[in-house]
Amino acid sequence: MDLSLNQLLFRVFHEKDNALRPLRDELGLGRGQPRILSYLLSHGPATQNMVASYFRIDPAAVSRMTETLRKNGFLTRTENEDCRRSNRLELTEKGREAAVRWVDECAALDERILSGFTKAERDNLHALLERLLDNLTRGRENEKS
Repeated sequence: MDLSLNQLLFRVFHEKDNALRPLRDELGLGRGQPRILSYLLSHGPATQNMVASYFRIDPAAVSRMTETLRKNGFLTRTENEDCRRSNRLELTEKGREAAVRWVDECAALDERILSGFTKAERDNLHALLERLLDNLTRGRENEKS
């Protein structure tokens, strides 16, 4: 059975999501929330707008996710001194522990997914996926102009 690129990408994403669901549930995180924690782990404190822009998602969705993360003790949200209308997000210790665990498990899953791939194949796959992303991003930007 030959799958279209769209079908193949969806199936890979869906299988990866299914593999990570037990950990997400164990950590008490909703869908999309681990990426916010991971972003804050690697980039440090940030505004909701920075997170929304980085992931190209609706700022209102980020606001909802961060409010739940704040209520559940994963992050703090304080008024940004540079811009009164912007909230600064920062990981709590609980959030940092969850983010580190998530990143580690994702790295282990990546190794499983890429099992048997040579370094050259891994590099090539990464480069091709980056090109796909660039093409999609460029297409979206051209639609806005």
